[in-house]
Amino acid sequence: MGDSHCRCLHGFILLVVLFLSFVFSFASKIDVSFHGDEKRSLSSSINSSLSESAEYTMCATHKEAKDGKPIALDFDCEQGYVISKITYADYGQSTGSCGKFKRGNCGASNTLNIVNKKCLRKEKCKLFVPDKIFGPSHCKGALSLVIDATCRKT
Repeated sequence: MGDSHCRCLHGFILLVVLFLSFVFSFASKIDVSFHGDEKRSLSSSINSSLSESAEYTMCATHKEAKDGKPIALDFDCEQGYVISKITYADYGQSTGSCGKFKRGNCGASNTLNIVNKKCLRKEKCKLFVPDKIFGPSHCKGALSLVIDATCRKT
């Protein structure tokens, strides 16, 4: 009886370990997003924490709502930092990921200028998708607003 109880306990422990390793492996592959938006922070220094870093890069993507109603894209630096440089902004069909976006075949040509005017030197920036300020787009299909920027300590 003691030997079979011990085997059951070892089997149960093995199942728990396998389950937990599956959960943590799966969780590490999930792309976390906020309210359907993608927002990431990439520290400019590999060995320093955000509190010690003078600047870091941020990116955000926001897809247009299916019903066409405007949705706010909150593009915020951490407290004590401001948006110091917009390296990429496109309202259209960009491809790629943070720091590696590429302009699609269509989209608003003035997006970078608009985002610079609305967001530069601010800690928080709110843009709406879709918004007439970006002008007409000849894109067919869903549009998204994509921004790559640098936040610098004030």
